[in-house]
Amino acid sequence: MGVKLIRITGHSMSPHIPDKSYALIHTWLNIFKPKLGDILLFNHVKYGSIIKTLAHKDKQGFYWFNGENKQSVSMAEIGPISKKQIQGKVCITLSANR
Repeated sequence: MGVKLIRITGHSMSPHIPDKSYALIHTWLNIFKPKLGDILLFNHVKYGSIIKTLAHKDKQGFYWFNGENKQSVSMAEIGPISKKQIQGKVCITLSANR
């Protein structure tokens, strides 16, 4: 279908995306190229499916991500992410807190 709705759990992307919010994910990766500042859903070996902000793309083509909250795992802890691990781009968030 190209989109999916997921529920956010945790505070790593707060205040931009509060805990218990919903995010609509655009999953057609062949249509968009990730840009710095995009909020992306990706599969991580240790953390599972997580949402973070794209902070850097290195010369080897790996993507590096940050959370928005001080309590989020660091870019170094996340490590390099390949394009095949990226599941989609957050296009809309809905918060029960607003």
